[in-house]
Amino acid sequence: MYEGFELGSFLAGLPLGLAIAGIVLFFSWRKGKKERRYDERFYAIHNWARSFSWVVTTIVILVAWTVVMIIEPVGTAFFVLMTVYMLHMISYIVGAAIASNKH
Repeated sequence: MYEGFELGSFLAGLPLGLAIAGIVLFFSWRKGKKERRYDERFYAIHNWARSFSWVVTTIVILVAWTVVMIIEPVGTAFFVLMTVYMLHMISYIVGAAIASNKH
């Protein structure tokens, strides 16, 4: 820790910030529910956006992995990117299994 850091202020501010964020999220969710923002169209758009984002993230990880393999020999960065890619794919498998059980 450095000299200017006060643990008491941090421990008081963290829960307060989380509480304020929770209150704001609750009221925005409630307002959205009253305005019927969370209908089938909302969920369809979000599902499409999530799948598009997943594909873009996969491509970015693979490009970064290739760049790391070309620039430097097999090292820490290679294994970190490989682990991120594997976790990304495992999360997709788990999500697909959950979604197929629901439908």
